Amino acid sequence: MGYLNKDISRKFDDRKGTLFQPKDILFGKLRPYLKNWLFPDFTGVALGDFWVFRALNSNPEFAYVLIQSPKFQAIANDTAGTKMPRSDWKIVSNSEFWMPSIKEQTKIGEFFKHLDNLITVNEHKSFNSILSS
Repeated sequence: MGYLNKDISRKFDDRKGTLFQPKDILFGKLRPYLKNWLFPDFTGVALGDFWVFRALNSNPEFAYVLIQSPKFQAIANDTAGTKMPRSDWKIVSNSEFWMPSIKEQTKIGEFFKHLDNLITVNEHKSFNSILSS
């Protein structure tokens, strides 16, 4: 849900995947209800069941907020398969979304990025206070 749950700094190998760059969006298409998504600030290779989205003619921060919206999540959760349900690219890629102007997208994206940062800071404060108790 927007953060890595393990240290990947030493995970270097020759597996093939999809190259991603900072401000690309990684979206976990396997069991999309688990909300596996990431807005990386680093370059890497997405392995397995991830789509890599790159914002074209739109603000990347806004696009990251968009994939978290209830409408996108409903579309992504229209899955194929039962034991290992995956988002269906034909459904997702043919979906349309209203997009405000780039200026508005930037403001919205910056607002949610700031909000995410505040949440992260408060989570760290809470965690540190628990550790010091």
